[in-house]
Amino acid sequence: MEPLKPRPLKKGEKIGIVAPAGSVQDEQLAAGVEALRRAGFSVEPAQGIFDRKGYLAGAAEGRAKALEGFFQREDIAAIFCARGGFGSVQLLPFLDTRMVRRHPKIFVGYSDVTILLNWLLQRCGLVTFHGPMVAMDLARGIAGRSEEFFWGTLGGGKRRWKLQATEAFGSGYAEAGMVGGCLSIVVTTLGTPYEIETAGKILFLEDIGEKPYRLERMLTHLKLAGKLERIAGLVFGSFTNCEGDGDRDLRDIIRELFGRAPYPVITGLEAGHGEENLLLPFGVKMALDGKAGSLSLLESPLA
Repeated sequence: MEPLKPRPLKKGEKIGIVAPAGSVQDEQLAAGVEALRRAGFSVEPAQGIFDRKGYLAGAAEGRAKALEGFFQREDIAAIFCARGGFGSVQLLPFLDTRMVRRHPKIFVGYSDVTILLNWLLQRCGLVTFHGPMVAMDLARGIAGRSEEFFWGTLGGGKRRWKLQATEAFGSGYAEAGMVGGCLSIVVTTLGTPYEIETAGKILFLEDIGEKPYRLERMLTHLKLAGKLERIAGLVFGSFTNCEGDGDRDLRDIIRELFGRAPYPVITGLEAGHGEENLLLPFGVKMALDGKAGSLSLLESPLA
């Protein structure tokens, strides 16, 4: 399936905000919305965005309806997610792939939204964006490279880039589209109808608050499930608050599992649950260079 690229976001256009997972706090959402308005955009939170079903942002069918509604509306230029948490996977049985393909537009999120980013790409062919969310990153304020990558990419000005990694393992060079996201969320898709497809792809992984033994368990799970056998390459992003109490840390785990991988592996990319959260497009061609320890965007993710 050829990637379906949304059009660039222009100043003055309307951004729709959805809560596909966890319940949203009024104050945090208001701060994020104000940041978007200061950046020059009109903003519309989805109807029922403050609904609650315990820790969820209301019933799954209602959350799915809000998301579909924004895809269908011609006056909504982009859809940004408010926050993660849990619950994005509950929307999938209610979403219409044909409708999404008829109304492609920018869709941004990360963490639990990993589920939607990969589903929209795999099932609908839509290029999606792993990056800052409204009631989290934008509410706190983004600056520096995070701000540059976010607005530069979504506005269509940042069509190519090259990033250096902290370390490189494995071998070789690969050109492919990227998939993935939060490791602990990616693993939950295994054995479901929404299982992540990694063959021939650059797999990106990041996480927060997971001890090294849990990270090793999840990476081993992916390996045993065959999800690391035919990938084009592997990129490790931010692993925030993932330190352990013993001698074995994530770096040791990566070196042991992937030190002799037949594909390029890099670590330390500033994307995900970290102080910096660089926007990454899923579904367009990137280059992963194991020798140079770099990741490059080779084509514009927008039409």
